Amino acid sequence: MENGIKTNTLVANGKKMTLKGYYKSLPDPTYPKKEFTSELARRCNVSEATVKNWIMYGFRPFNEKHIEIISEMTGIRPEDLWND
Repeated sequence: MENGIKTNTLVANGKKMTLKGYYKSLPDPTYPKKEFTSELARRCNVSEATVKNWIMYGFRPFNEKHIEIISEMTGIRPEDLWND
């Protein structure tokens, strides 16, 4: 899935982008959010429920490869994907 949003900085307010922020920035009511979660689940070989937990509840994947895939798909540095 190619996406035009590939930055870890929100231009409007200068804040770093997080995984949850990236997800929320995808347009509504089209299906990019569903496509994103489906593609991420497919590439990581996990359920969409697992992906939603990463996004909405800030759970970090145990598998470092999954973090690399998320970073690649979003353009967000791994250390910026979740707020600590």
